[in-house]
Amino acid sequence: MSNELLRGRARAGLLIVAAVCAATGSLEAAPVASSEPVRAVEASSGTGTVAATAHRAAPMSFDEARTLLHARADILRAHDAEIARADYESESAKWLGGPTIDVEAMQMEGTKTIELGLDTSGIAGAVGGMVDALHPGYGSAVASRIPSNFSISAKEDIGGPRAAINMVWPLYTGGAISAKQAALGHKATESRAERDAVQNEMDADLARKYWAVQLARSIEKVRSDMLADEERAVHRAKRFEKEGLISKIERMSVEVSRDAAKRDLVAAQTDTRVAETELMHGLREARLPELSTPLFVIRGDLGTLADWEAAARASSPVLDRIDAQRLQAVQGVAAAESRFKPQVFAFGTKNLIKHYLTLPEPDWVAGIGVKFTLWSNSDRFASLSAAQSVVSKAEAAHAEAQNTITSTVNVAFLRVTQARDEYDLTDSTVKLARENLRLRESSFAEGLSTALDVSTARTQLAGAEIAKRVAAYKFVLGWAMLHAASGRMDQFVESLARNDLETEL
Repeated sequence: MSNELLRGRARAGLLIVAAVCAATGSLEAAPVASSEPVRAVEASSGTGTVAATAHRAAPMSFDEARTLLHARADILRAHDAEIARADYESESAKWLGGPTIDVEAMQMEGTKTIELGLDTSGIAGAVGGMVDALHPGYGSAVASRIPSNFSISAKEDIGGPRAAINMVWPLYTGGAISAKQAALGHKATESRAERDAVQNEMDADLARKYWAVQLARSIEKVRSDMLADEERAVHRAKRFEKEGLISKIERMSVEVSRDAAKRDLVAAQTDTRVAETELMHGLREARLPELSTPLFVIRGDLGTLADWEAAARASSPVLDRIDAQRLQAVQGVAAAESRFKPQVFAFGTKNLIKHYLTLPEPDWVAGIGVKFTLWSNSDRFASLSAAQSVVSKAEAAHAEAQNTITSTVNVAFLRVTQARDEYDLTDSTVKLARENLRLRESSFAEGLSTALDVSTARTQLAGAEIAKRVAAYKFVLGWAMLHAASGRMDQFVESLARNDLETEL
């Protein structure tokens, strides 16, 4: 097995991280080395960010990073504004079932023509009869002088100010008001659930970025220690060559191994800068301090898959959001059905300025009315069918989301248990590689092993140590995704204080 191949295997740890991210389906790929080193950004968001972070000198825990993310994430502020809007709209609908009272004022200009016609023929006969009773023979003469009809014509000026208090009180709307109130309440619930779902995704992504920095820094330390060992090996090989204990070609092999270790360290440093830059930008930090929460593996009980599936069904904000959408659709059906029902309302009007009122205009009026739509300019049956289709869509979306979440929980749980097993199984590999390196170095000092044997043993130890750290990183990613999928990221933070936590520095 060649020396380069061994080093290639040792560096394959970071590629495993990318494979884990692709398998979980929601975490981004781990940072990989670029062709040139990347320097940490110290001031990328203006003086405000620098001032906010200049005092930070103590190490940052994951919980502190999470709090900082929640305080500075623009997307969460946008969701908070949406929640406030939904709450205000729901609050504004509380009194939809109450009366509407308004004051109306206007200035009117106009006239009203009045024409009144009277038939006086009966009056003339009655008058003539009365006159005959008093003075016989004179009644017909008097009656003839009274016209048979009489008409009055007048034009009235109705101009002037008007002021009135009007009231309309819906007593029964067929369920339209209660449906709208309930729908707005469910909309507020949907907004909160959507914010919680986004926050869970951000927390899981923060876990990836946070521990990616820890992994990259840890691998960089392994590579740095390996380079220091290779430098000592080169110094010793040169001394042995002068003493005639090893050949020139063997000393050159040691230098080649040292140069390869340098390349590996440069790549590890670049990976660290990339990971740190990504975390800095996510936190809106100008400078990244030391991180105090190391890679870890939980030795105790992880719970059962059935428990995690039940927790996801009960607590997942994604399911809560779709449930709220389904309940809104149900209220949409109730609103569509209300259009087939009568509406009962009370009404009243009181005119405040009586001087200019015409005869038909009342001082006040009140009553109860009923309205029933016989024919609408929209198809009410089609509207009802459309609302029922929205309910069917929401139910299908809920079933699909539940299946997706269950699948995510299953995959995350399997990844967690697999990563813990991998972490345990690398212990023996690390112990064997460490003992093999010790023996090879002793044998080399006695002339029983070659410099290539020592370099190979050192590469094997570095690869085993990196594999152990990668296994811990995979455990953390799976553990975070398990909590995010079930809507329990607060419990993920609490799990960092468990007494059965084994850290990997």
